[in-house]
Amino acid sequence: MKKNSMIVLVVIVVLGVLGGVWYHHNYGKTYYYGQVSGQIERTEKAPAGYHNRYYYKIDGWDKDGNHKQMEVGSIGGHKFVKNRFIKIGWSRAKKVTGYEQVSYNQIPKTAREKITNAK
Repeated sequence: MKKNSMIVLVVIVVLGVLGGVWYHHNYGKTYYYGQVSGQIERTEKAPAGYHNRYYYKIDGWDKDGNHKQMEVGSIGGHKFVKNRFIKIGWSRAKKVTGYEQVSYNQIPKTAREKITNAK
């Protein structure tokens, strides 16, 4: 009886670990840093009483200098301000998960160098 209980416990632990690894791989966020070009790529018209959504193409770099081009949609009908720096959360499953404005000094050094060289 103890042997069967131990096998079940090991299987449960292994499944839990595998599930955690899968979740982190697909839903774990990577943060990318970029600069807003100010050019709207496309506009999504909203029904009456709601705000339009504006989409921008942002070239972003993570803290290790890896590049990703993302399409980021504005929230609440606000337009992005040209040349502002932005931090974008990205996951494999949800793609862009959120964004926030940051100052130049808040950007990791490697990403900051890539942004400066991309101008």
